[in-house]
Amino acid sequence: MITRTQKIHRFFYILACVVRVFSVIAIIKWPLAGWFIIFFVDTIDYYFALRGGLTFAQYQLVDKSLDILNRFYYVVPAIIFNWPVRDLFLLLFFHRLIGDVLYFKNKSEKYFFLFPNLLEFILPAYIIFNHNLIFALGLGVPLKLLHEYKLHIKNFIDPFSSGYILKHPEHSRETVNKKTEPGRQ
Repeated sequence: MITRTQKIHRFFYILACVVRVFSVIAIIKWPLAGWFIIFFVDTIDYYFALRGGLTFAQYQLVDKSLDILNRFYYVVPAIIFNWPVRDLFLLLFFHRLIGDVLYFKNKSEKYFFLFPNLLEFILPAYIIFNHNLIFALGLGVPLKLLHEYKLHIKNFIDPFSSGYILKHPEHSRETVNKKTEPGRQ
């Protein structure tokens, strides 16, 4: 049975997903603000998903699908405004897409580190540094590699969600990984 609190959290999780789908409107009009909306909502949605009763596996399926869509949104301004980095952004989109396919096939988050979502940090850096690709790469790449390492190799979970998982171990990554990763006992 779903409690009232779970229903509220599910509502906010669904709202977060809807915002992520329609954030393309913001990213076309205001690329930096659109990026921020996507990044912020993607950061907090796990909190609501957990408390809404979604398992880690259910969350990952929805989140990683929305990540692909949002990553495409990061390419949209480069295409629409004919930025000179358009081809690079498309290449980075497809590079991470390889990691997404391998993740969905093997259920191993290591592919997210091996095929990092560099666009997520290069796009805002490119805008902030007035379309200076060297500065954008110099800041965006190392920060994103550190971010991917922390999330997908070290399995970092925000303090709010980790406290919840301690009380509800059925939502932990380890529970999911033991069931889905080949060779794990």
